[in-house]
Amino acid sequence: MVIGAGFCFALVRRIEFVPADPWVPAWVLPSYLVTLVAYFVFRAGRWHYLVAPLAADPGPKIGWRTTLPVSVAGTMWIMVLPLRLGELARPLFLAQKSKIGVGQALGTVAIERVVDGLFVCGLFFASLPLLPEVHGEQAVAVERLRSLGLLASAGLFAVLVVLLAMALSPSRVGRLVAATLGRVIPPLADKLESLARSVAEGLAALPSLVPLLKFLAGTVAYWAANALGTWLLARGCGLDISFPAALAMMSVLGISLLIPGGPGQFGIFHYGMILGLSMFVSDEVVHQQGSVFIFWMFVTQLGMGVVLGIIAQRMLALDWRATLSGSPTVESDPSATTQTGDPSSS
Repeated sequence: MVIGAGFCFALVRRIEFVPADPWVPAWVLPSYLVTLVAYFVFRAGRWHYLVAPLAADPGPKIGWRTTLPVSVAGTMWIMVLPLRLGELARPLFLAQKSKIGVGQALGTVAIERVVDGLFVCGLFFASLPLLPEVHGEQAVAVERLRSLGLLASAGLFAVLVVLLAMALSPSRVGRLVAATLGRVIPPLADKLESLARSVAEGLAALPSLVPLLKFLAGTVAYWAANALGTWLLARGCGLDISFPAALAMMSVLGISLLIPGGPGQFGIFHYGMILGLSMFVSDEVVHQQGSVFIFWMFVTQLGMGVVLGIIAQRMLALDWRATLSGSPTVESDPSATTQTGDPSSS
């Protein structure tokens, strides 16, 4: 709450969080909502290709009927909880519905976040040569964001190297954590070592080339739907920007959201949008048309994410208390095992 309030105080003069006149042409919101459906389906569905190989042979495979609702429900918690604590939701939910451990699934979440970060950084730099020439404040904003993009890319590459090193030697990772953090927090030494080893084992079990390419194809489709929706909504809200500009703006938002924020991503979302818009329009336009654009993008994304997440969570009878407490509740019901072996696992 403090983080969100801080951003609200800092941005209150730059935008109207609730515009005085938020209404847009009738075609705008239905068109944007169609792209949002694709956005959530591709975002959630691609995770299947990372977690399916973690299901141990000769045990039951894990299918789409499990991974897709788990991922949709987890996406809701990512959007709602502060400080990106919602990233724990999918591993915890998956542990309820399968024999895949929380640590193993966390490894796939880490890879997904790094891939997304590198992808949006790549999109940002790829879109820059396609942007119209800008001057003055807009040119300064572009150069500042170019520097931040390089810094973010370097950090993400460093994280990727660490994850790959963990994947190559899971046992060594466990011993290293025990020798460092385990000495600082002795009562948690065994748990920390086990968690680190599980995460590394999850990374080591990453899929072969074909499933990995399917995951990357889902990532491309997810961000393509996001870019199309961003462009349509911006145009509908009176912002005369090109598709490459929408790509750049979406990329800036994506990089901004890697930073832990408050509940509902309130504030950090708005700040990322303002940064993106500042490359192309004046502060006055940001305050007027930009406020309407940011308002509808925030409300519709959060609203649809929550609605779809609640539906998905009820479909699988997932225990949301496990997400808030950080402890999985693994079912003893034999039907849970049957479910993970559904025919949609291919």
